[in-house]
Amino acid sequence: MRCEDGKIEVIKTSEDGDFRGVFSHYLKELNIPNIAISLQRCDFEKMRKAHDSIHEFMLIPTGLINSNEDFQAKSAFLIYHSEAFDQAHRSLLEALLGYYNAAYTLLRNALELILKGAFWECMAHKKYRDRAEIIRKTRAKIGNSKKTLIDWLSDIIRQKPPIEEELEKTSAGIYDKISPLFEDKNLRKVVPNVRSIVEQLADWEIFDPIQEIINPVEYVYDFYYRELSADVHVAPDKINIGKRLLAEKELFETEVIPDELNRYAEDLHRVMDIRIVVELNILEDILNEKSKKWLNERLDAITELELSYASTKIVEMTKR
Repeated sequence: MRCEDGKIEVIKTSEDGDFRGVFSHYLKELNIPNIAISLQRCDFEKMRKAHDSIHEFMLIPTGLINSNEDFQAKSAFLIYHSEAFDQAHRSLLEALLGYYNAAYTLLRNALELILKGAFWECMAHKKYRDRAEIIRKTRAKIGNSKKTLIDWLSDIIRQKPPIEEELEKTSAGIYDKISPLFEDKNLRKVVPNVRSIVEQLADWEIFDPIQEIINPVEYVYDFYYRELSADVHVAPDKINIGKRLLAEKELFETEVIPDELNRYAEDLHRVMDIRIVVELNILEDILNEKSKKWLNERLDAITELELSYASTKIVEMTKR
């Protein structure tokens, strides 16, 4: 099958059979009509705001990054940022199609992506490494000694001092430095778990202004672990059949469950508010008058979407 001039040309071969039939079969398996049913039966405004929040999240860096230097300096974060957008969007589509367990699994992944993207971005910069007190406490036994992630990075910089300045300019370079940690089972112990990452980000005030109102570790990590992870770890009532059973639906049919959709929309909206707050804090130090004006112009849209923490953060940033 190939596409020419916007038209799909179906190629038939005696060996591969009817491509049109195969394509139609896959199309049917997507359950696309469920999207229309979902939009009709859910709280439409709630779902719209959750969906539009995903696009606001993706849009913000385009208005705050004004040069290639800015992009390179924040590249460790932006690599994860792009992936986080795709995962959130895919998560929403799975929910609208009726695959709620898959939707929540992707939603947790979308949140984890932005947390880790922010963490590695910070670890690429000395001003954060020097204040990484939570990470300094997370020691792992490597051989005959105990090391932290800070020790690992410090050893690399000590061996080749120019690396420190290189990371300041191109933060994505940190992924080359830490790649051995993920390739070796023993070295992997040095990589902090998600709770430690959340605690460190909170200590760096990357969740500002959430932490002015509520404990960010409880708000972010407990939500991530207790709520979203229940679907990832496939608790009986979190698998799709379990959800259908509770909703008194046909067990083996992919049906739309309005209550489940509305709950998902609330959780997606909350994840997006957290993620926008994180990206604003990560990008705040490259803000200039031009990007400040642009951000102020986005405030009405963010406020209309009821992204309360993100709105508060924008007001703080644009008034400075």
